[in-house]
Amino acid sequence: MKLNKIEKIIVAVILLGLILVGGAFIFVLPSFQNIEKNSAVLVKNMQEKLELDEKLERLNTIDDDITAQKNDAKKAEGGFYPDLTTYEASELAMAYLKKANLEAHEISIAPLSTRQLGLEYFIPAEVNYDLKTFGAAAKDQNTEEALLEGEFLDGNKKYSISVTSTTDVVITDDTGAEVAPAKYSDTMKKVYKAAVCKAVATASTSQTVAFISATYEVKGKYGDYKNFIDHIYDLDRATMFDGVIFPATTTIEEDKDSTALYVGEDGTISQGSEANGKQTMVDDNTEITEELTIIFMCVEPMDKMSTVDADGTSIVVDQRPTVY
Repeated sequence: MKLNKIEKIIVAVILLGLILVGGAFIFVLPSFQNIEKNSAVLVKNMQEKLELDEKLERLNTIDDDITAQKNDAKKAEGGFYPDLTTYEASELAMAYLKKANLEAHEISIAPLSTRQLGLEYFIPAEVNYDLKTFGAAAKDQNTEEALLEGEFLDGNKKYSISVTSTTDVVITDDTGAEVAPAKYSDTMKKVYKAAVCKAVATASTSQTVAFISATYEVKGKYGDYKNFIDHIYDLDRATMFDGVIFPATTTIEEDKDSTALYVGEDGTISQGSEANGKQTMVDDNTEITEELTIIFMCVEPMDKMSTVDADGTSIVVDQRPTVY
């Protein structure tokens, strides 16, 4: 049976439709169904690419960052002693004493130990009583505006300080404009330091460090003794005393041939050994004897140290015994 031209065209159209529909089911529909899945894969791959780009970018700056961190660590280490042996601590303690024109004939050293080192911020306790309360109330009546937490006066102008972190401290004036650190007044600098210290102390931030202490009986002139104590607290490396005694009087101890004169509270005058056993006021030239315990804070440095300077005396600090 022969098909005419029109019938052939119809059959061709039907066959073409079947081919298109079949192709759509076989090829197009599965691909369409995978669009959402492939989109999720694309988003994930793009995120991985961004993370990889950040890591590659980090490689360009990591060496500089490591160097900066190492320099900061070395700077912090410079505020401490390396871990000291008892002998090294003894040499340090005696070197500082000698420079101060003081002497000690014996010294005892406690073994190296550890302690928590944290910042303490002193807040004096408020003492209240009726007369003070009445006086404060009367004063407040003449006060235009009481200061709130974080506010302070510099001259006649009010400022506010906010501390988000130790590196994010902002001072603003009464209009809300930020004051540039380069323009801080002396008052602003004091408030800034106090605010940072208070924030660190409130956060209870602390670190474990090593320490070693040396106890000796210090002998010398009272003036040298006072200067020695001030000097130790001013050292760049963390050094402190476990309590300090400032004597107001001392017991007189004169040799038999001494001609020194002493005037008692009743006006009587004693010469030389006649005054022995009595008390006299201490002045800068008075010879005193006091026990002191000096504490050295220690942090073992990244780079080994061979010596530490103690007021011009080079103390060897790598005297550890060899372990076999």
